[in-house]
Amino acid sequence: MNKEVEFLKKNDIEEYIEFIKNIFGYEGKKEVIEKYLKKCKILIIKNDEKIVASATIEERFEYIKNQKYYFISYLGVSKEHRREGYASKLFDKIEELVKENNINYIELTSGNQRRGAHYFYKEKEFKIKDTTVFIKFYD
Repeated sequence: MNKEVEFLKKNDIEEYIEFIKNIFGYEGKKEVIEKYLKKCKILIIKNDEKIVASATIEERFEYIKNQKYYFISYLGVSKEHRREGYASKLFDKIEELVKENNINYIELTSGNQRRGAHYFYKEKEFKIKDTTVFIKFYD
């Protein structure tokens, strides 16, 4: 089992799109992901040359507090490889990048139904932020 964390490369985008579709049910577009790679980092882990885990890191700036932070999204591990240490390996790399880039904190959101993920985040010393997310969609 290979647990080396890599940055997503252009030649892996098609496979990444399929991975995201299987994990989250979203259909990504290659040209959009290529453009997005210019402003964020997408970490992946492969097992037998197949993507089995990923996390997207977007560096943001909290201008009132004058702090840089990472917003993590699309953190997922394929169902057949959960509880094998892949998510921990991703977080090890994220924390390495935090130190290298003088990041003040990491933030992520997680759906209420993702209890296993919540337990994992608490094990990684994340705290639940007392907030409610509001969203309004436009067609």
